Amino acid sequence: MLSEIDGVRVAVVGCAHGGFDEIYTLLKARAEEKGWETIDLVIIGGDFQALRNANDAACISVPAKWKSMGDFYKYYGGEAVAPYLTIFCGGNHEASNYMYELYYGGWAAPNIYYLGAANIVRFGPLRISAMSGIWKGYDFRKPHFERLPYNADDLHSVYHIRELDVRKLLQVRTQVDIGLSHDWPRGIEYSGDHRELFRKKRGFREDSEHGRLGNAAARDVLDRLRPAYWFSAHLHVKFAAALAHDGTTLAKIPFPADQPAVWAVEAQAPVVSPKAASKTMVSSSVKSPSPPPNTTSNTGPAPMVSNKVLRASGTAQEKLQAWNDFAQGGAQEFERQERRVMEQEWMETIRRQDERRAGSKDQPSEGNVGQPTLGQNQDEIDLDSSSESDKSGSGNPSPTKAPRLDISASDGSNNNETAAEGPLVDRAVTEGLRSKLPASFARPAASAESTQKKLETADITNKLTRFLALDKPHNRDDFLHLVKINPIKSTDAHASPETFRLEYDKEWLAITRVFANDLVLGDATAQVPANKGEEYYRARILEEEEWVEKHIVDEWRMQVPYNFQPSAPNFDPDVPLTTTEQPMEYTNSQTTEFCKLLDIPNKFDLTESEREARMNAGPRASGAGHGGRGRGGGRGGSRRGGARRGPGRGPSRGMGRGGARCGDFNASW
Repeated sequence: MLSEIDGVRVAVVGCAHGGFDEIYTLLKARAEEKGWETIDLVIIGGDFQALRNANDAACISVPAKWKSMGDFYKYYGGEAVAPYLTIFCGGNHEASNYMYELYYGGWAAPNIYYLGAANIVRFGPLRISAMSGIWKGYDFRKPHFERLPYNADDLHSVYHIRELDVRKLLQVRTQVDIGLSHDWPRGIEYSGDHRELFRKKRGFREDSEHGRLGNAAARDVLDRLRPAYWFSAHLHVKFAAALAHDGTTLAKIPFPADQPAVWAVEAQAPVVSPKAASKTMVSSSVKSPSPPPNTTSNTGPAPMVSNKVLRASGTAQEKLQAWNDFAQGGAQEFERQERRVMEQEWMETIRRQDERRAGSKDQPSEGNVGQPTLGQNQDEIDLDSSSESDKSGSGNPSPTKAPRLDISASDGSNNNETAAEGPLVDRAVTEGLRSKLPASFARPAASAESTQKKLETADITNKLTRFLALDKPHNRDDFLHLVKINPIKSTDAHASPETFRLEYDKEWLAITRVFANDLVLGDATAQVPANKGEEYYRARILEEEEWVEKHIVDEWRMQVPYNFQPSAPNFDPDVPLTTTEQPMEYTNSQTTEFCKLLDIPNKFDLTESEREARMNAGPRASGAGHGGRGRGGGRGGSRRGGARRGPGRGPSRGMGRGGARCGDFNASW
């Protein structure tokens, strides 16, 4: 029984970077150290690098001098088999053409399952959500316009998260146990020891304070799904946090010594202060960050409010130090709150003005809904871990230190669009005044979703999310972590780990059917269909759940079939890794079968003549850079890696902060 093993034995891995032989060898040793007979499930947080052959390497966003074949090709070709069931999300260093084939998810190799652009699957008693890619605001509302053959820009945008995929996750109304994303949910650093994080990672403090650290969409999904655990990678540092939801109080509890100390808490009843009850100063779509928990007390369980431990006893010196810490922390917190209130008032003023203007029209046209209204912020600093030529900014960030801002208000643009293309703004807030404000004050895009009714999610009850980000191989911090995980809602349906199988999720299959026709591929001029709102989608999802129940559940087809079939040739050592020849697009049989299962169109299946026509036409023309910034020169060169600043702030400063943000490429990138 599950209770007898005290949870599903899960191994979490940060960035893989193609080193699977080493990963599985180390996992076996770690499991033996813990006394585990086996590992039930391995979860990898992206930068997986599923290179099947050298031509796949032409479709990965990595500087040529750092490209490596890795050893995934052995698992793909059958020379090796993963010893444990492995699932993974995509990052920003992937064989993007292969991940594209498996958009809905599928076996990348025997016993290795890619979770697709967005997904929810079940493994035994656990329900697992995932989202692939990284955050770039200027591409967020675009369709998946990249399709083979890729041009240089496509290689650096194909892995950017898209709103349609996130919209699907935001329709989920039932509890999940584990969340997975490549880059961190925005603001999560303030639910852990952010001071130590900022000490270890140069530049993170500034990035965090200016809303440039983390993924706004991932934070929206985290706040919606509230899983018990959320795992990430990307920033090449180990970091743990404990995030309370709905103003919940946390209390310290005994916890296994081999788990992060910040996880040693449990959720208590929510605390509502009289002030909070009588005064609402902030929009419900913007939440203040929680300061980090203090885990230094040794006096046993102590009450925690806003993640701060209230010291119950100690020596005079400890009390004096505690008072000094309290005074200093209080001053910093006051300053933070003052700034937050100012931001929120400005944001609310801007929102009201824009909504009033937009409301004078019957309904935004589908072609204009959700389109950005401002050009790319020229003072913005890039911080993703993409290759040295992916240096554009990350879109207009969320307000300073805000753990979450509704993503409809944080979208940026890579086009120099005029103000006339967006909603009109009251003269009291001029464009000149806006330009002098921090990026967090940028006007939100006009969107139908900003006025959509938000429905209650009574079935999502969890109040505490334990977060963990891990490093990459051959770097400073751990890139592996083993933990036993129990479902939030106990169930007796799964008797033992030996019977656990990867299964589809009924609600997610219904959501997939609802959104299947909205998917647009390979068209850079297309518009993503407008968000119709939760109320509309909820009714449609309930209808589709009935269809799924009848055609899939009742027919015992919920298990993910073991239907891996190679779609591309195996690795040929005679083809150099430096080749720039991209492969033709392949139709993956798993995607074909999945679309048949759900009775949805397979938009990934081109005829041979269509494939040949695309290859003969060649890549579409590359743009002149993002938002007029270009991709070179730039502010930062490789600041995270220790290089000096670039040559100034001109129109080609697009190199961004750090180039190789997540550690240097010469350290196994």
